[in-house]
Amino acid sequence: MIDVLVKRVKMTPAEFIHALSVVNERMKTARTVATSLLAFAVLALAGAYLVRAIQPGMGKTMAAIAVIGGLGAIAAGRIINLHRTDILDDILLSGFRHVGGQDVTRRAAELVNIRRRRQLADTLERFVEVAATNHPCSVPLHRPALREMAPKVHELTARLREPGAEVRPSGMVLVRRLVTDGSESPIFAPVGQPRDLERALDRIHAELGYERLEQRWVEDDDDTGTELRLAA
Repeated sequence: MIDVLVKRVKMTPAEFIHALSVVNERMKTARTVATSLLAFAVLALAGAYLVRAIQPGMGKTMAAIAVIGGLGAIAAGRIINLHRTDILDDILLSGFRHVGGQDVTRRAAELVNIRRRRQLADTLERFVEVAATNHPCSVPLHRPALREMAPKVHELTARLREPGAEVRPSGMVLVRRLVTDGSESPIFAPVGQPRDLERALDRIHAELGYERLEQRWVEDDDDTGTELRLAA
């Protein structure tokens, strides 16, 4: 189940570059349209009430239409930006950190920020609490899976809350999708199996760097033991 949270990571670097270029151009167009229409609304009202070059009724109508169009362009821009964020996240998951330049670097820093990590931890813990107490929730939760996997969820949230704990941005992408992707996350699949959530959590643990950190601790212990034996 967790694989569906990975989305477009099988794209090549060239495909990622093209996708970013297209979405950036669409965002620029949306901003230009929104700015132009809102500026036109101001000019229409000024023409009607300041210089009286047009009828007030017509000026108000023109301004209202322009404002509606401008707000629509702003909304479109927000949707496009969400798509752009997904592409940046997919780049981080793919490991192509050289693709996307500063945009990917900024996105990585945003994902591993301790405030963001604590927000996601709060949400996960809230889901577990709701599942355990059978309180009503505005989203369809897989309550049996959350109850069964509660220890693993708490293990994850403890890791996210620890300020000194290093986590990889790619792992944080999976955490975010687990919490927010209502169509694909096993948390929001009431007809799924608890095993789906377990696999998702295992993948997140691995992607965050748990295995690497644990291995480093083991190696450190081995090195210390070797040094003690040599000293003896």
